[in-house]
Amino acid sequence: MLTFTAEQSFSRPVSVSTTRNGSVDLLRFAGAIGIILFHCGAPGSWFGLAALPMFVMLLVFYGAGRALSVSARRLLVPWLIWSGIYAALKIAQSVVTGTPLSDEFVPWMFLTGPSIHLWFLPFSFLFLAVCAAMPERMPTALLWPVCIVLSAAALGMFNTGQLPVPFAQWLAVIPAACVGLLMQRLNNKILSPLALAMSAIVALLLGVSAMTNQLLIAGLVIAMAFAIQLPTTKASSFLSSMSLGMYLVHPALIAALLYVVPSDSPLFFPAVVTGSLALTLALKKLFPASV
Repeated sequence: MLTFTAEQSFSRPVSVSTTRNGSVDLLRFAGAIGIILFHCGAPGSWFGLAALPMFVMLLVFYGAGRALSVSARRLLVPWLIWSGIYAALKIAQSVVTGTPLSDEFVPWMFLTGPSIHLWFLPFSFLFLAVCAAMPERMPTALLWPVCIVLSAAALGMFNTGQLPVPFAQWLAVIPAACVGLLMQRLNNKILSPLALAMSAIVALLLGVSAMTNQLLIAGLVIAMAFAIQLPTTKASSFLSSMSLGMYLVHPALIAALLYVVPSDSPLFFPAVVTGSLALTLALKKLFPASV
């Protein structure tokens, strides 16, 4: 399901430029809004889900080759914090509604955390750990087939629709994770996401529909972000820094707002976006490790 350049082998991963890309900054913020759009069920929500493979691509691209301790601090620490927060919220809900705790907590939460959207964090760390365990020398001629077979198998299994949480979620983004790895290992940052988009088109023509639209969109927007690199500004850096926090807090905000604003109200989605941004700002000042 992926792409490749012809003749390159590596003695070490190609280093990622430390120069910030303003296009990527803005894309991260747009992606956070897209995920909120999807979870609010607003018109065009299917489009917002494309942010998920987009985030995975960027995370692997920037994270592969770095020390796992850095990834753990950035991914697992917020995961543990928010697992505790959402667990406390579930316990409080159980007390208020009188429902048994067994209805609030299910076995798959051991792999994701107490809220399903948190699966993204441990999966990303696990994939980066696998990348770190790869041999230091891996020829392109081997890396490409491994990524292609892994991506095709993952998407095929995902499209069976028979896998439980969180394995279905993991399989849905493995093609994007492989593209992020290829972007990090190869000099050309545009070829891999473009090939993902083209592969998604082929999959659609073959009748593979689940997640392929989102992979197509993600591949195209990532390729555009690296083809058209905008300068980084204070505004773009600020918006980018809000993206993870907005992703983490918005389900709790959705649950709270449902008590006061109907989900089908035109005010619901803007209220969740605005509230998620405000709450992330507050947490960055009061509890920065969480976001």
